[in-house]
Amino acid sequence: MADVQYLRVYVRQLRQKVEKFPDQPQYITTETGVGYRLREPD
Repeated sequence: MADVQYLRVYVRQLRQKVEKFPDQPQYITTETGVGYRLREPD
């Protein structure tokens, strides 16, 4: 279960670098039951 926490921390740090508003992600989204998805900019 610790691996899940590492992934969440990594994604949070990545969002801080990539997203304009990390609390409202547009590029790295969370998909319930699937994981994370990297989306193309509009």
